[in-house]
Amino acid sequence: MTVEQMLEAMQSFPLHAQFGFTIEHAADGRCTAKCQVGPAHLNFGGVVHGGVMYLLLDVTAYCASVTILPEGMNATTHDIHVSMLRPTFGDTELVLEAEVRKAGRSLFFIDVQATVDGKLVASARVTKSLVPVNLS
Repeated sequence: MTVEQMLEAMQSFPLHAQFGFTIEHAADGRCTAKCQVGPAHLNFGGVVHGGVMYLLLDVTAYCASVTILPEGMNATTHDIHVSMLRPTFGDTELVLEAEVRKAGRSLFFIDVQATVDGKLVASARVTKSLVPVNLS
């Protein structure tokens, strides 16, 4: 699968598509994505559910890693630390930006941030393990 095909698969994956996840740009270990948050993504307090934010940050980190994966390899989440910094309300556009800070032989270290109207609402430090692509 090419990088372009992998990125398109991430956007069209039903779970990601329901959040309106769209990749604006992905290259050279970086990814910028956007998504529209609606009522279905909120917790009982009326703000984005932490699990939803976790998912969006992790997917953006993956998309950044895809752009520099060695041939025959894929990336899987090894560890993730998410910090929710301010509440994110519904009917909001999230801008997600990820950058691979260090690309080792078996691990990638990725920083991700989510902003609304230029204000930081969440951040994550994601470690991805590199694994061989399973073609069976």
